[in-house]
Formats: sequence, structure tokens, C-alpha cells
Amino acid sequence: MKRLQDFKEEIHKCSKCGICQSECPIYKITGNDCTVSRGQFVMLNGVVKGDLKMSKVINRYLDLCLKCGKCSKVCPSGVDVVDVIVTAKYEYFRKHFTEKLSAFIKKYFIFGFIPRFESLFKRNAKSKTFGKKVLYFGGCSSKFRTDKAVIKLLNEAEMEVINPVFHCCGIPLFAMGDLDGFKDQMKKYINILKKYDIKEVVTTCTSCEKTIKSYIKWVDDEDKEFLSGITVKNIFEYLRDKKLKLKTPRKVTYHKPCSLENWEDVEQVLKNTENLEYVEMKGFDKCCGLNGLDKFNEYKILKEIYKEKRKNIVETGAEIVLSSCLGCDTALKLYSSGKYKVDDLTEFLGNNI
Repeated sequence: MKRLQDFKEEIHKCSKCGICQSECPIYKITGNDCTVSRGQFVMLNGVVKGDLKMSKVINRYLDLCLKCGKCSKVCPSGVDVVDVIVTAKYEYFRKHFTEKLSAFIKKYFIFGFIPRFESLFKRNAKSKTFGKKVLYFGGCSSKFRTDKAVIKLLNEAEMEVINPVFHCCGIPLFAMGDLDGFKDQMKKYINILKKYDIKEVVTTCTSCEKTIKSYIKWVDDEDKEFLSGITVKNIFEYLRDKKLKLKTPRKVTYHKPCSLENWEDVEQVLKNTENLEYVEMKGFDKCCGLNGLDKFNEYKILKEIYKEKRKNIVETGAEIVLSSCLGCDTALKLYSSGKYKVDDLTEFLGNNI
């Protein structure tokens, strides 16, 4: 597993230009340079040089990073900021019991209790047989919400869906710096893939999609070679040219997750669906703040993100806000205040066509 020292050159690449300030959701609220990648890289440079220790204070600022990756997209030096920050958090994580306890609780509920509880009420959906086969990665909770919709939609596209029980992609562990736990989830994913002679994986959750695509950066050479032969796609890449029709007219808006890489496909699906009135909200692509939802001590900062997002949704007049990320769905529901309904786009289509 990589250590912070492995990113020494990446940290030195940061020119301190400050362009990241224009994109960081947290910096826009706080105005504190320690909450944006430029200031965080100054601190991490001190850690790498031995002038600073990975303290509780530094970890707190790194923890405020929403891992949205917007700063990386505008960085002139091309620094992958999220990987550096998460690796720095790993330095802190592996030496502090409270961080390990938090990770243990998350693993117990997210990877253990919740999937087992949901499986009591829902059985694995079965697909029709076709010549083309894809593996459906449902992750943890998303699987029990969307697998019927996935199979219905892809069967209409004459694709057979193989629907094994995958585990969580590991993004909650990655975000908190538990890279050892994250590696365990990667290994479980690879072991399941090796059971099937299928090289195409389809997802509905964009965070899962982005995460499993990133595995190739973190695995050893043997698994790197194996993963290089696997294609991971979002379901909307298959549906973008399909003509869908809702049973009844609906007015919706859409929140674009930070992890969504193929917005054009999603937009095309929204436009191609008959009886669906899509209204674009202001700031539809701004971060929902999900990664900070468990940081209740930072709620004064985070509520500003939630307040603006809720206002933008309400102003569209849409009855439903759709998204394609389990985390975003959770955030949008938590601060909806009953002003709108929230649904996953795949599940919404599967239930309404």
C-alpha cells in the first residue's frame, strides 16, 4: 500500500497558484486556505519533510475534503489531489484507535448488517437469457434498490444480466483513510470477477463506478493485468439511444454527482424519455456535501451546502429530484425537509416505464 512519501513529487508539483480555491465547495464557505488543496499541500509538504507531524488538527482539515475531485480537474500541474489526501489520512488512521473504531463500525453496518437485513426482504432478481452478457455491480444497498430495474432495462436492450452478490466498493473506507480495509474490498471484487468469463461490468451508482475503475491504481501487478481486461460502464451508456416512455407524465430535476463521468449519456436518456419533463436546476453539478454528513461538528459549514442545494431544487418546481449515486440520494433525502421526493434515476425509470 502506498505511503505519503510515495507522493512527495506530487506534493512538490503544487505551484500554490490557488486555482483550486475557485472550485472547492468548502473553501467557498470558509475562506480558510487550510480547507482547500493548496493549503493542505503546504501542510503535507511539512509532514513529508519532517517539520510537521500528522496531527489531529491536520487530519481535521483533510477530513473536510469532500473528495469530489473538482480541484484536480482544474489543477495546472495535473495533481491527483484526492489520492494524496487519502494517503495522508491513512498515515493518521493507522496510528489512532478512534479512527479504526469508526471504520470497524462502518464496516459492520455498511458491509454486514444492512445488506443482510435487506436480503431478508428481497431476493436476487433473475434475468432473461441473451447472447450478450454483463455483470451487474450493485455494491451494498444500491443492489437491493435497483437490481430489478437494471435487469428490466438491460433485458429490453437484449442484454443478459448476471447478478452476483458483490460487496461494497469500499468508498466509505477510502474516504476516511482506511486503505487496508479498502484493499480488502478490492480483493473481494476481483475474486468474484474471476468466477465469471465476462469482461464487462455495469453499474448504476456513479461513486461505485468511479471507485472500481480506480482499483487498477492500487492493486499489485498481477491484479493490475487482470483488471486491465475488464470494462466498467455506467448503465446509461447502454440506454442513451433507447426510446423510453413513462406510464404517466412526471416533472423532474437531476442532481449530477461529482463522480459522474458521462453526463452526456444521462442527459440523452432524460431527453429521450417520453412523458418526462426535465428541468435543469441551478448548480445541478455542485457537490451535495455527502462526505461531510457524518462530521456533525462541522455542520455549520456543511449546512450552507445543503441550504443552497435545497433552494435550487425547490425553485425548479419539480416534484422529484433524481440522481445516480447512493451517497447523493442519502444527502438529498436528509435535507429535503419534505419539499421534494428523491429517487435513483435507474430505479425511477424501471418502476415507471
